[in-house]
Amino acid sequence: MPEQTLLQQINAISEKSFPDLEACLGHFRKALPQRVGNYHQEEVGPIYHHDLPGEAERFVKKEFHLGEATLNMSGGIDWYATATGDLEWNGGLVRHGYFVLLAKEYEETGREIFAETIVEHMLHYIENVPVFDPAGKPYLAYKKSTWRPFEAAGRAAENWPEALAKIIESPAMTPEAWAKILLSVHEHGVFLQREHWKTGNHATLEVAAVGIIACFFQEFRKRDAWLRYAVDFLDDMWPELFAGDGYSREMSGSYHWVAMRSYFSFYEVACANGFADLFPPRYRERLILNSYAELYQDKPDKSTPISNDSSSSINRREQLERMCQLLEIPEIGNFLSDGSKLSDPPVTSYFYPHSRVGIMRSDWTPKANYLYFDMGPWGDNHMNQDQLSVEVSAKGRHFLINGGKWRYTTSDPDADWMPLAKYFKATASYNCVLVNGYGQVFGDANGKMVVVDTHDYAEGVFSAGFGEEAPGRDEKLFRERGLSTRMDKRLPDVTHRRQVFFAKPYGWVVRDTIEGPGITHVDQLWHFFEGPLKALNDEGSAWSTEFEDSNLVLLSDGQSALHEGQKEPFISGWHCPYYDQLRPAPELRFTQKGEQRITFHTLLLPVNGPVTSAPDFQYSNDHYTVRHRETSFRIRTPSGRNWVLD
Repeated sequence: MPEQTLLQQINAISEKSFPDLEACLGHFRKALPQRVGNYHQEEVGPIYHHDLPGEAERFVKKEFHLGEATLNMSGGIDWYATATGDLEWNGGLVRHGYFVLLAKEYEETGREIFAETIVEHMLHYIENVPVFDPAGKPYLAYKKSTWRPFEAAGRAAENWPEALAKIIESPAMTPEAWAKILLSVHEHGVFLQREHWKTGNHATLEVAAVGIIACFFQEFRKRDAWLRYAVDFLDDMWPELFAGDGYSREMSGSYHWVAMRSYFSFYEVACANGFADLFPPRYRERLILNSYAELYQDKPDKSTPISNDSSSSINRREQLERMCQLLEIPEIGNFLSDGSKLSDPPVTSYFYPHSRVGIMRSDWTPKANYLYFDMGPWGDNHMNQDQLSVEVSAKGRHFLINGGKWRYTTSDPDADWMPLAKYFKATASYNCVLVNGYGQVFGDANGKMVVVDTHDYAEGVFSAGFGEEAPGRDEKLFRERGLSTRMDKRLPDVTHRRQVFFAKPYGWVVRDTIEGPGITHVDQLWHFFEGPLKALNDEGSAWSTEFEDSNLVLLSDGQSALHEGQKEPFISGWHCPYYDQLRPAPELRFTQKGEQRITFHTLLLPVNGPVTSAPDFQYSNDHYTVRHRETSFRIRTPSGRNWVLD
């Protein structure tokens, strides 16, 4: 393309008129690094590059190591490629997150090859991948195009600006190359405003990207319109994305930050670039509410609970630090200091009244006893069948944990790995119950929680029924909500009631009551983060982990069985610490046979040191008694009323 044509196009989209392309590049060499500053966005993923020694050189050689798979494209880059058949791998490729790694290497070493690679790959993408027109196209075609708005936003508003600010002084960045990149950034902004999703965290991420592009590339004629559009859309969207208690309506422990991330990052960038006055006062107030919602749910090590699509290795320390710095929330500062500051949060245990999530916590130290209990809505966009699931971390360890997300099910439904991917979205991978082997159908739970100084009591009910996957896929729901399966109810009138009592600070008693016609047997599932486990009695009713420092003792009813790393005759005993990572992990299963009503009485007791004997755990219709070592407590359980500590 002749230089004059490029210059005309640049001046057509820019309020500032440039005499030539050299002047344009010179202007942005001064402006862009100042505007970007220390801006960095952790990629939302779920598949990323690895910040490890030698990884940057692999990208220079066109060896694309993303997630758990590598694709060698030294013979030529194919931007539509996927290494595993999972389209999320391609998403990790075309968001260009590895540009940030290359730019960091360039900044630290001064080696031009890293800047040259960024420019080469960026121009190759711009010149070989046209903008996609999604009108009338099925969702999978959109996702395969590399122009799904989610990927476009990750490129143009997150990874490109950070990388470009670090390499723009490089000789590899010629005036012509910069002109093509600048035009493409503008093209991305236009596309994102027109085609962004209308619901969920994708919508807010994509619209926030429009505002961030306007902050970094202030010369664009559309700057003011883009800024106003982003502020207004995000402000209007907040009640749809968040409940009144500040928690994400997606009901995902890991995705709560992803939902607020767009609001936060746009505000952060806008404030740093002199646009803070564009935001109404409630925008900041809502961010503070979202930040408290993140604080209250996080585990003692700052990781997030696994509900809906979440992973155990997600840790929010970096994000909490950003919240604390920008929004000046002292309670977050205390949590980050591991409880050593004086500004303790006003609560330890917490109930989200709208989202119906219960957090039972003994204190704010890294070794606190912590339980997460989901009694809320099914969620949106990242929904799994996980109602009434619980997780336990205690004494510096994760003990009970849900399965995590392995791969999304929004790729080819006939992929040979799809059954395993669906397992991690199903009830069987959660600390829940199966009825006659069936998991939950789609539906909300309900619940309540009472917090007092000596104890917490929560009660949740799931009454949508139990069933199994049905063939087919609803294209509208698939595109709008990511819903890739359908369910047939087999036990529509069966109800699960879970009651959880925290005798502070010692441990928990859980009662599961499953009622309704058609019941033949119920499996109560307990997934452990890691083993080994050992039985504490001949009956197999009492088990514990086997660590030297601290352990969890678990007692329950029924015939017990331990599974780990099993794929036949049914899948069980697996954990995903991160997307596309799979490892065996103990699953303890208690099974009871019966009709109409089955009840499990369960003790979850964290203890210091090795465990040599089972606790004395007694129960009747109206009380529980627990004795173990120095620990002793009694719970009264009056029918139809809240449980209390005797």
